[in-house]
Amino acid sequence: MHAPFSIVKSSNGRHLRIRQVTPEERAAMIRDAVARRVAQNCETRGCEPGHELKDWRQAESEILRTLNCGFLVSDQSIELSTDAATFGVGEIEICLEPRHLTISGMDCNSTPETVTEPAGFMPDGHSIIRTLELPFEIDPSEVSARFKGRMIEIELPKAYPTQKAAASI
Repeated sequence: MHAPFSIVKSSNGRHLRIRQVTPEERAAMIRDAVARRVAQNCETRGCEPGHELKDWRQAESEILRTLNCGFLVSDQSIELSTDAATFGVGEIEICLEPRHLTISGMDCNSTPETVTEPAGFMPDGHSIIRTLELPFEIDPSEVSARFKGRMIEIELPKAYPTQKAAASI
């Protein structure tokens, strides 16, 4: 399922990376981002033991949220738009499964001074992840995305497009 990814560049210091993932890869991406945030939060408060579950839940609430978007469903695809301003400069990664969309990137509150890691890497405490379960199966290999002003527009072709029945005359 590891299809080649595509990159769409933008003049505002951000670019989109689109790739197919497995459910296991998505789960690992989320788990790793939350674990990095837990470690950062633990270090900030002196690593007192006994707060592991609370730390994990707090980190999840800071990083992982449902994607806030608008979408239009047609017979052939879903056209989705979301605010790119949620994400800071650098790479915004769109990860796709047949029934799931995940967007990750730098938090818009991260400033270039606080981001010291190489491009494409989300440093501790700065990554955010937005997810959306799709109402039907899409074809991840055919997805396209682009910036339009402050929005990210994503076209998600249906895996099984609806064919309109021919009208009887």
